[in-house]
Amino acid sequence: MVTSVTNNDDDDNVVTAPSSSPPSSVSEKKTPSESEIYDRQIRLWGAEAQKKMRQSKVLYIHVTGVSAEIIKNLVLAGIAATVCDPRPASVLQDSCRCFFTPLEDGQPTKKIKYDSAAHAAQPLIEELNPLLGSCPLITKPVAELTEDDLKEFTVVVASQIYMADAIRLSQLVTQQQGHAFYVADCFGLRGAAMIDLGKDYQYRPEIGKNLGDPTPLKDYAPLSEMVQVPLHRAVNRFHKQPPSTWIMYRCLLEYQQQSQVWLGNDPTDMAAAAKSSIQIFLKEQQVSLSDEQLEDLIMAGMAQVAPVCAVLGGVIGNEVIKIITGKGEPANNSLLLDGDTCKVWTFLVKAKE
Repeated sequence: MVTSVTNNDDDDNVVTAPSSSPPSSVSEKKTPSESEIYDRQIRLWGAEAQKKMRQSKVLYIHVTGVSAEIIKNLVLAGIAATVCDPRPASVLQDSCRCFFTPLEDGQPTKKIKYDSAAHAAQPLIEELNPLLGSCPLITKPVAELTEDDLKEFTVVVASQIYMADAIRLSQLVTQQQGHAFYVADCFGLRGAAMIDLGKDYQYRPEIGKNLGDPTPLKDYAPLSEMVQVPLHRAVNRFHKQPPSTWIMYRCLLEYQQQSQVWLGNDPTDMAAAAKSSIQIFLKEQQVSLSDEQLEDLIMAGMAQVAPVCAVLGGVIGNEVIKIITGKGEPANNSLLLDGDTCKVWTFLVKAKE
């Protein structure tokens, strides 16, 4: 998990107004410096790595259960956030309860006063780490984001976006060397992330306490190619059959592409139609799911289970820090989480040459 910002007593963050200054015999409290706040992280990653984190920006496209976990972890670590989520603010209450669901007296607000989900999450994100200042918002629709909108962000993390948008945005982001694009989603007890680090990405492997020379990724497949790999060919020497988590995630993406709604957000009477659609897709892809797995997928849809989101969000948070600091080999291509087996692993989705 990503190391959190060291907590300090509330009194340490208070600056006393001149009109109510304490007697001179009482020493004034001072606001902690950044080196004090991030002391544990500096000792863990080093001052240079912390400097890179402080100078980097991450764009989050849509606030969901898993992206909220990533935001929380990285903002606490000192990495500035910008949010693009023009969806109605009600999604944070209706289908995505998370850290950034607006509350009133400990309960979700009954009357939504925000014009978007990003607007609703903004003040709660800013409260996490006042040292970072304001959390900027991008108000335009995801489909209208341009290269100019994305070029200042080292990493872009998206969740619950259309496949066409994911492909287009990944191509725009990875045009700049060292910039990375993640699509992360959780669905019931499972989760998955597609990763595009760009064809020229290099990392410095950790050799004991030292870092090796810049090393290119051994294998690379852009996101646009990943989603074109037939499921029956998504295998390797460790997986003679495609991982069921990857199959289920692709089913969800395919269903959304065909129906224009996320499974679980559509009317309950559409379950039979959704099952039929997914079965057709599985047959086309020459793969199968067990009856239990298929029923679980239909029943859960894109349900955000908090512990699953926390685990995947913590793993991706660490991966983003690797990208920003350049320290250590990052997960390449995809991350898969299976809550049934309590396992998270990286899996290369690439057509055999």
